[in-house]
Amino acid sequence: MRKLMAAVMVVSGLGLVTGCERKGDVQKQRENVAEAQREVMQEQQDVNQEVASSREDAQEDVAEAQQDLAKEQTKLAEKEYEQLSDNQATGGSGMASNKLEEVKGTIQSASGSNLTLIVPDKDNQLMRFKSDPQVKVMRDDKALSMSSLKAGDEIRASYQIDPNGQMLLRSVEVTKTSAKNLLDMPSKVK
Repeated sequence: MRKLMAAVMVVSGLGLVTGCERKGDVQKQRENVAEAQREVMQEQQDVNQEVASSREDAQEDVAEAQQDLAKEQTKLAEKEYEQLSDNQATGGSGMASNKLEEVKGTIQSASGSNLTLIVPDKDNQLMRFKSDPQVKVMRDDKALSMSSLKAGDEIRASYQIDPNGQMLLRSVEVTKTSAKNLLDMPSKVK
């Protein structure tokens, strides 16, 4: 019995030793699992930071692309406006119109090379013309100079639009001289 008891004790001791070793293994495994969990959490944090950073970069890229698009749309609108203006100024041909236009109005101001006309049938719109020495100025079938035109004179003017969109006078006919200008004219003695 003693031998049996000793054998039981030995087996029990081995079980305890084995149990301790197993407890040590379990403890070591728990530490390994805890370490693995810490590593996973750190990896998740790193991934979350990268995703957040990527989102910020993507949002910045989108904002920059939207700004670029807005600039390009503005440029396109300006080009379309210029083209539309050119087409209107040139009759749609892309070249200066050779067609003579005619307008009636009252002179607001006149100088040697410029004439500003108030056009009553266009809601008193101001039209500004350029002139050159070849402009034909007439009153009562008599030739005059541009310098003889005065504010208040009523005229009929013909003009063309040049490639730059300027209205160039070709001829001016005074239809009615302003009362003030009549007083300034020398009287005719017969």
